[in-house]
Amino acid sequence: MTAQCPQPDHFDPLNRLDIFLLRQSIFLSPQELNVLYWAKEGRNNREIADQLGTAICTVKKHKNNLIAKLGVEGKAGLQQFLFHAAQNVPPIL
Repeated sequence: MTAQCPQPDHFDPLNRLDIFLLRQSIFLSPQELNVLYWAKEGRNNREIADQLGTAICTVKKHKNNLIAKLGVEGKAGLQQFLFHAAQNVPPIL
C-alpha cells in the first residue's frame, strides 16, 4: 500500500500570500491574512464569515483594517491590491 499525499489546503497559498506581503513590509494579523486570502479567492463577506466562523461585521472590520494597513483607497483600492497580489504571489516551491 502506498501512502497518499494529503490534499493541499488554503494554507499553502496563504503562506505564499504572507511572504508576498512581508517582502513589502506589510504585517497583518492572522485574522486579517485569512480575510485577505478569502477575498482574493473571490469570496464575499458572508462567505468569508462562514468560512472563518465569525460575524459579517467582524469581516468588515478586518477589511477596514486591511485598507488602512495596505494604504489603499476604499474597497476599489483593496480590489486592485488583490488583483495585483493574485498576479504576483510566488508559486508553490
